[in-house]
Amino acid sequence: MPRAGNLAYILGLLALVPFLVLYLDGSVRTFVLSVQGRWGLLVATWVSSAGYGLVNAALAAIIMATGLLLGRPREVVAGRLGLYAVIGGGLSVQILKHLFCRSRPLAEGAGRFFTAFPCVGKGSWLRSFPSGHSVTAFALAYVLSRTYPKGSWAFYALATMVAFSRVYLASHFLSDIVAGAAFGLFAGWIVCRLAAFPLEDARS
Repeated sequence: MPRAGNLAYILGLLALVPFLVLYLDGSVRTFVLSVQGRWGLLVATWVSSAGYGLVNAALAAIIMATGLLLGRPREVVAGRLGLYAVIGGGLSVQILKHLFCRSRPLAEGAGRFFTAFPCVGKGSWLRSFPSGHSVTAFALAYVLSRTYPKGSWAFYALATMVAFSRVYLASHFLSDIVAGAAFGLFAGWIVCRLAAFPLEDARS
């Protein structure tokens, strides 16, 4: 992702969300439910596990610990910023979920926003928007892509797979994962922008 266009790209993703909610979420949900299969669900469940906030936080912590043990500033900074991005994005998305109170694809009133608002403590079936897996996966992918530019395609490909696995599992709508990706990228972007020791210096 070109650095000069990072924020514009994020805003562009967010601008897509209303269109997806109004015109595509329902048809994509119907299609997904018609093509789900046992093996597909098993693979999607495995891929989805890579997007858990704790998994991403643990990976960032491992990268930071490796850098400390081996005396590698790049890995120390990448791990630290990755951890900040995952934690910040993960906490923020929980606030958003409880504000939007959107019913999940398999719940009653699927896709409806502000269901039983406020929905604090009323069950995960009301916390569809945005996708938390997408937020943490893309937050870490952003930081790692800034650290290892040549691997950007792999980091974003994995994050994209995690996001779409959530749609295949009927845990989220398409708009949920697009919004999650945007918020995750923003979490990574803001953490890198505010870093006292930029990744560019760590790579030198």
